[in-house]
Amino acid sequence: MNTPKHHVSSRQRQRLVLWALAMLSWIASVLFAGRKVTPRQLFRRRRSMSLAGLERTTIQLLIIRAVEVARLRMPNFRRRRPPVRRHYIRSLLGSRLRRMIKRKDVPARIAALIDVLRRLDHYAALLGARMKRRLTRLFPIAPAPMPAAPLCGALAAAPAYADTS
Repeated sequence: MNTPKHHVSSRQRQRLVLWALAMLSWIASVLFAGRKVTPRQLFRRRRSMSLAGLERTTIQLLIIRAVEVARLRMPNFRRRRPPVRRHYIRSLLGSRLRRMIKRKDVPARIAALIDVLRRLDHYAALLGARMKRRLTRLFPIAPAPMPAAPLCGALAAAPAYADTS
């Protein structure tokens, strides 16, 4: 059996996890610890960084690790366009994991993302078990269309003329 090719090596994944943890802790220290931020730190280095972007990065790292833990094969989309819908990631996570990750207030949201990054293997095992079961509601197993069965019955009687005499 061929082993699946990893798109991100373990070192690259580890570096991305550490970077995301550093950025989340920096955001938490700026927002809630009263840390002074210079304009250079704010605009030059971290201009394109946002909490929503870090949340997407965390979810993508979680999915990558779940594929590795569950030993699933990544689909090959070279031949045709991928059949991924807009809601696929949301459906893949499921309501349980989404409730664990997403919180309404900002401090709890940052704490939940830090918890996911620190315990990535635990959350990846939960997501991997869900990925193995497949998304049966999105992609139901439907029978293939078959030709209609021929009708076998008695032939229709020949039409008779009415006797009007």
